[in-house]
Amino acid sequence: MSIQTLNHSMTLTIPFPTPRLATIAQSVLNVDKELRSDQVKRVISTNDANLVVQFNCSNVKMLRVSVNSLLEMLIMVTKTIDAFDGME
Repeated sequence: MSIQTLNHSMTLTIPFPTPRLATIAQSVLNVDKELRSDQVKRVISTNDANLVVQFNCSNVKMLRVSVNSLLEMLIMVTKTIDAFDGME
């Protein structure tokens, strides 16, 4: 197995209304790991009410695919939060 350098990077900062909602999104998104862990490294964290996602990839195509996938999952997470947050 060859070692690839992860020399393409991007950091996304996504604001949420509260730190609690950013933490919920982080917990949900961390469940899905990258399929090609040798080509993509993704770190999800929070900073106050912001969700911060850092990508390091072996090539631009993998960066694009990984970011697109995360954004699709993020849309689902935010719609679910909108639908169920505050329901007891």
